Amino acid sequence: MPTTCIVGAGSYGQCVVKRFTRLGIEVIEKKLHEGSLEEVYREAHYMQLFSHRCVPHLLGIQFEDKPFSIVMEFVGENLESITIQKLLYDKLKNVVLSTNDCFQVCYDIVDALHHLHQIGYLHCDLKANNVLVHKKKGYLVDFGKVKKIPNKSTKRYTKVYPHIAPEVLNGEPASPASDIYSMGKIILSIGDNLKNDHLLSLGKLFSDPEPSKRPTVSELMGNLKSGINTS
Repeated sequence: MPTTCIVGAGSYGQCVVKRFTRLGIEVIEKKLHEGSLEEVYREAHYMQLFSHRCVPHLLGIQFEDKPFSIVMEFVGENLESITIQKLLYDKLKNVVLSTNDCFQVCYDIVDALHHLHQIGYLHCDLKANNVLVHKKKGYLVDFGKVKKIPNKSTKRYTKVYPHIAPEVLNGEPASPASDIYSMGKIILSIGDNLKNDHLLSLGKLFSDPEPSKRPTVSELMGNLKSGINTS
């Protein structure tokens, strides 16, 4: 088995699993191909600030060679990280989650999101590729687009992204409600995959096109918690 393996890639660069020989553990090195040192420091700062049971631990940064990179806890096994995206659409035979497990994973992510909101930050890029699943637990990752609350910055999109709230696509600032919308879309995808009416109804409720009609993150946590062990 190789000692390094690419587990994710995108416009930002790539994530590689590496063996940290000195500590005898695997780590993730997130290489930011176009990222400045300031951007690396920024994301590393947020990872440290957002310390939570469902956020991978920051281990350090690499700035001696380009591309600069962030080194963090590896969440996975056999040199592979499993995202919700892979779980739903790649039909992985070695990972089987029950409906109850899915409620737990969603609860974990919303718990992490609630933590971000409580300390005054928005994730702004919550989607199936940014949620990891390991040992029936959910982990929130990728803090490259984090913004402070209240957020006044705006951007008008020329392309529709399904995980981004419609008001944000139309040029309004991101808000806690837009993070809730994105989480609702994840829950909706899981509910559709499982054909589970409870998750489907929650997903539709929390991804309502109208921001004022979306419940709060605390209410979402309560709804998900009630589904654990009763689904």
